[in-house]
Amino acid sequence: MSLVGAGALLLAACSSSSSSSSSVSSAKASSTAVSSGTAVSASTLASIKSTLAKAEQVPTWTAPGPAVSASVLKGKGILVMPINSEIGACNTQAHDFQALGTKLGANVTLFPTSGQPSQWETGIEDAVSAHDAAIVMLCGIIPGAVAPQLQAAESAGIAVVDGNYNETNNYQYLDGETAVEVTQGMQDDVDYAIVHLGNKPVQALMITSNSVIQGPAASAAVSSQISSLCPSRCSVVDTLDVPIQDWATQLESDVDSALVAHPNINAIFIAFDGMTQFVLPAVEQAHRPGLAIYTWGGSRSVEKLMTEPNSLVASDSGPNEDWDAFDAMDQVIRLLGHHPAAPVSKEIDPNRFWIPSNVSQFFGPGDTYGNEGYGGNTFENDFFKLWGVPQLASS
Repeated sequence: MSLVGAGALLLAACSSSSSSSSSVSSAKASSTAVSSGTAVSASTLASIKSTLAKAEQVPTWTAPGPAVSASVLKGKGILVMPINSEIGACNTQAHDFQALGTKLGANVTLFPTSGQPSQWETGIEDAVSAHDAAIVMLCGIIPGAVAPQLQAAESAGIAVVDGNYNETNNYQYLDGETAVEVTQGMQDDVDYAIVHLGNKPVQALMITSNSVIQGPAASAAVSSQISSLCPSRCSVVDTLDVPIQDWATQLESDVDSALVAHPNINAIFIAFDGMTQFVLPAVEQAHRPGLAIYTWGGSRSVEKLMTEPNSLVASDSGPNEDWDAFDAMDQVIRLLGHHPAAPVSKEIDPNRFWIPSNVSQFFGPGDTYGNEGYGGNTFENDFFKLWGVPQLASS
C-alpha cells in the first residue's frame, strides 16, 4: 500500500461518521495512485497500453486534397535530394521517388549527399542550371542552411517541396511540404519504454541531431511525455546532440561515455533510427540488463534488427518510405499543375508502431520488403486514382 493510501485509511479510522464518505473517496483514489517503485498508476498504464495497441494498427489513407492530373509531369525535370544518402530510410525514399517519377513520365535526377550543407547547396544549384521544374528535399534539410540557393530556385520558377518537414514553422522558400509524425512517434516510444521496463521509472538518454529539422521537436516530445506521465519518478538523465555528418564517427564514443557517466540509464531514445547502427555497439558493450533502444523512422535495417533474438531495439515507430515518396509527388503534381499545395496537415505519412511481437508483418515472403506492413498497394492505388493513373493489382 502507498503512503497516501495508508494515510487515508488512518484518517478514516479517526474521523466521525460525517466524514466517512470523504474518507472512502480518498481510499478509492489511492487505489489508482502510483505504488512505490513504479512509474505510473495502474489506470495510466492501462491507458498507455490502449494507445499503443491503436498505434500498432495498419494506418489508413486520406486524400490530401482535390483530384489532380499526373499528366503535368510528362517530360519535366525533377531533382530529388535526401539530407544524407547514408541513412537507409532517406536513401530508400529518394529511390522510391525516382522510380515513381519515372513511372509517371518525369525525368528524375537523384542527387546523393553525405549530410554536408555544401552538397545540398550544389544540388539546388544543379537543378537551377538544368532548368528543372521541381526540387524535392527529403528527411529534414534545414532551409536556412541553403537559403540563398532556395531563393535562386524561387527566382527561376522552380517548385520546391520539402518532405518529412512538419515539426517546425520555418517554411521560407518552400512551396509545399509533406509531414511525418516524429513527435507522436517519440511519445509512443516513451509509453512503450514504461511497458517494456515493467512499469519501472524511466531514466533516459536522449540522442538527437539538431542539424535535422525535426531534431529539437523529437527531444521536446520525449521530455514532455516523461514530464506528463511520471515527472517525479522518471527523467531524461542526459541528452546528446550529434550533427548528422558526425554520426558515424562520434555516436558510439559519445553514447559509451554517457552510459559510463550515468549508470542509472535504462532507456535510450533515438530521434532518427538511422543513428541506431552507430549507437548499438555502445549499448551492447554496456551489458546492462533491461537497457534497450526506442527510436523512430521505420528503416528496413532497424526493423530487421528487431527480428533477432533478445534484440536491444525495443521499438521503432515510423512511416513508410514509399508513402513518403507518394506524398512528395502529390505536392509536385499540384504545384506543376498550378494548383495550391495541399496543407502540410493533410499531406501526412502516418506512423505504424513496430515492436518485436509485430515486426514480422513489416516484411513480405522470404523477408522481402514491399508495403505489406502499411496495407499493401492500397495507399498507392488511392493516390493513383486521385491522379488519374491506372491502378496496380491488389497485393
